[in-house]
Amino acid sequence: MPVYVCGCSYSGWWFDNIREKVMDMWKKIKGGPQYNGEFLHDKINKLIKDTKLADTLSNVVIPAFDVSRMQPVVFNSLEAERDAGKNARLADVCIATSAAPTYLPAHSFRTIDANGCPHQYEVVDGGVVANNPTMVAMSVLTKEVMRIRSQLKNRAVPIMEGELVGDMDLNLNLNNPTVAAMEALEMSKELGTAAAEDASVYSNILVLSIGTGTANPNKAEKYTAAECNKWGPLGWVMNDGAHPIIDFYSQGSDDMVDVCAEMLFDVLGCQNNFLRIQADMLEGDLLLMDCATDDNMKALIEVGSKVLEQKVAKVNLETGLYEHVPDGPTNDKALEEFAKKLSQERKMRACK
Repeated sequence: MPVYVCGCSYSGWWFDNIREKVMDMWKKIKGGPQYNGEFLHDKINKLIKDTKLADTLSNVVIPAFDVSRMQPVVFNSLEAERDAGKNARLADVCIATSAAPTYLPAHSFRTIDANGCPHQYEVVDGGVVANNPTMVAMSVLTKEVMRIRSQLKNRAVPIMEGELVGDMDLNLNLNNPTVAAMEALEMSKELGTAAAEDASVYSNILVLSIGTGTANPNKAEKYTAAECNKWGPLGWVMNDGAHPIIDFYSQGSDDMVDVCAEMLFDVLGCQNNFLRIQADMLEGDLLLMDCATDDNMKALIEVGSKVLEQKVAKVNLETGLYEHVPDGPTNDKALEEFAKKLSQERKMRACK
């Protein structure tokens, strides 16, 4: 039933709708992120507590962007094991890498190096420079291989009955399975053993790249140059519920990484070492970063199930678009093969 106030009639729904729109507009005008992040930060801190980056069960690579230095920061457990200044609280790193501009606040924290000197970080989500962190992870591993290689250079390390022995006075953490595996591989190459048949660093890397979804290519609203030319600064940041400038940067960098990674593995002849899984059927609320309703969560799960049933997709190096491989396996079967390779690798490392 309508409610009458001062002779004017309105429904509760109409009033709430107008109030919500006014509040949204006020938030955009006054500035600041859409969410204060307090709930998320509290949950992260309670779950992770004072766990450090070097304490992770698996090696991790987490990108962020330092707004004070205008440079990307790549937090990773390999460097954190050697450098106290890079061994940040894992909770701080998680808060930093989830601080998506316009959505959540930037994060500030500091670390203390081995000499007691502080290092201040002023960071936002690494997605502004590495929305697809595939090449970042590969670069960190390559850097680690180069470091190990330089330390092994000109060292004579004999092998006896398949076991590595000799001068092991190296700055290597052999308790870290990844470092130990790379060290063993590089030693084998130094000695010209069978394990060194493939000299490429990337041929020894398996990459599983999982995207967060893109718009359905058949139904996506595409902008025109004429439309873009009508936007002012606010229009580029916020336009009809979307964030064009952020979408352009993230989508562009995302796709470019896919193209480069696909080309790299193709050139090296190890195409099966790279598996990219991406949903390209999203539309409406499914595309929103902050729609966590029960209905939307269920819909996303359904999308994920459908993606698993689809054929593996490879990027077309001519068009830059992903196309399903007609005679290829489905994504779920490809994942099973990846799991088998990882399991075999783990067993081999355990035997060394």
